[in-house]
Amino acid sequence: MSNPPNRQSELRSLLERLNLGGMAENFADLALKAAKEGLSHEAYLYELAKREEEQRTGRRTARLLRQSGLPQDKTFRTFHLARLSPALQLQLERLGSATFLDTAINVIAVGKPGVGKPRSTHYPH
Repeated sequence: MSNPPNRQSELRSLLERLNLGGMAENFADLALKAAKEGLSHEAYLYELAKREEEQRTGRRTARLLRQSGLPQDKTFRTFHLARLSPALQLQLERLGSATFLDTAINVIAVGKPGVGKPRSTHYPH
């Protein structure tokens, strides 16, 4: 009689072939955690799928940031607002809060890269 197949190894390979790398990486540790905590099958599967989604989102965000060509060290946190006029400071604070997303307002910045966009125009839709 031959040795039984190593299901953990086969499952990892299967998940990788299905492009579920996050699940392949996490299923064994989460299975132990689920057994220790007495989680249901659904709760285990939910946690596993949630980690897969988090990893995919992280990889996608990193890929898009690389493709954007934007300097990684330039963020709202590192920007020196004191160099700007109070009106521009207020506009940037509004942009940083992202409230325009909730109200579905378009934001347009026009100009050469690196020179700043001192004026913004709001066009209601």
